[in-house]
Amino acid sequence: MTSDKLAHRNLINDLVALIEKTKAQVVSHANSSLTVLFWHIGNRILTYDLQNKRAEYGKQIVVTVSRELVANFGNNYEDDSNK
Repeated sequence: MTSDKLAHRNLINDLVALIEKTKAQVVSHANSSLTVLFWHIGNRILTYDLQNKRAEYGKQIVVTVSRELVANFGNNYEDDSNK
């Protein structure tokens, strides 16, 4: 392999490594952000609608809110408590 081809291959390898590292960081950050988001959603439902009390109607609230969020944002907000 000529030095030009080797230099080109090294450049490509460096760029691929940078892209892969950044993609992994983005995925990690997105997962972390979603975890915090879901915690905030649960906390908001608990403190606002349920007033920090567990109740049978709480299940109904979660199902109702879940349906509305799924309609707006997709299946990530689906109630899976019965699965």
